[in-house]
Amino acid sequence: MKSVLGITYTVCCRNISERLKGELQTNQRAELTAILRALEVAPEDKDAEIMSDSKYSIQCATEWYKGWERNGWKSTSGGDVKNQDLVMAIRAKIDARERRGTRTTFIWVKGHSTNKGNIAADNLATNGALLPLPS
Repeated sequence: MKSVLGITYTVCCRNISERLKGELQTNQRAELTAILRALEVAPEDKDAEIMSDSKYSIQCATEWYKGWERNGWKSTSGGDVKNQDLVMAIRAKIDARERRGTRTTFIWVKGHSTNKGNIAADNLATNGALLPLPS
């Protein structure tokens, strides 16, 4: 199974369409990677608003990570937290932004609905599926 991601911006010419890197290909990893990529290209000195149709990804980045950090990145069942590499990288970007005095906010949008940004991101993800695997 191949996973892809699509990111759209309200600012022109910064949209991203790419294949997901790595062996592990899941929808959750694609959604988290999209958030990470958005944070990588967003100016660190400007507030960022990230819209996502993934409640999982939003909760990982804003809520659940706190308990995972306290528990040494172990789940309640004692196993390693899945996708912790991505969640840690996202939190590092958000924390760096906060140290600069900028905010990162998340807004959940219903997937496959009438949200123009979400529709555009889905189209970019579809296009990303046609791209060659990253080396």
